Amino acid sequence: MTRKISFILLMVSLGACTKKANKPACSISECTQEFRSVGIRFTDKAGAGVDVQNFSVKNLRSDSIIAGQGVIDPGFSPAYRTIATDGNKAQLSAEGDNLEISATHPVTHQVKTAIVKIAGGCACHISKISGPDTVAFD
Repeated sequence: MTRKISFILLMVSLGACTKKANKPACSISECTQEFRSVGIRFTDKAGAGVDVQNFSVKNLRSDSIIAGQGVIDPGFSPAYRTIATDGNKAQLSAEGDNLEISATHPVTHQVKTAIVKIAGGCACHISKISGPDTVAFD
């Protein structure tokens, strides 16, 4: 009888070791009240700002469009477009995602693309890791 109980206890303890580890949730930390955004400026070959058309931001990791971006901020030139904000943190990984930025010149219809890497995830704010600040049309 003692052997049966020992065997059952052994099996139960081994079963507990095979449980899948859950991915830890975001740790709660104190964040500042600031609201961050990352943007990009479009220029012509002379350096003048261009109010582009067909602006889009695509997350290459998830193959999804970053919703709500491309808005012209009234405090900036129409040549400056928002790529992502703190409102997009959940759509971005903590390690950073490559975002493909695409826009069309309104007169020449030339399409330009650029890759900008932005991190989000559990961080308090998004952060730009790499990529251009300005895209110039030919």
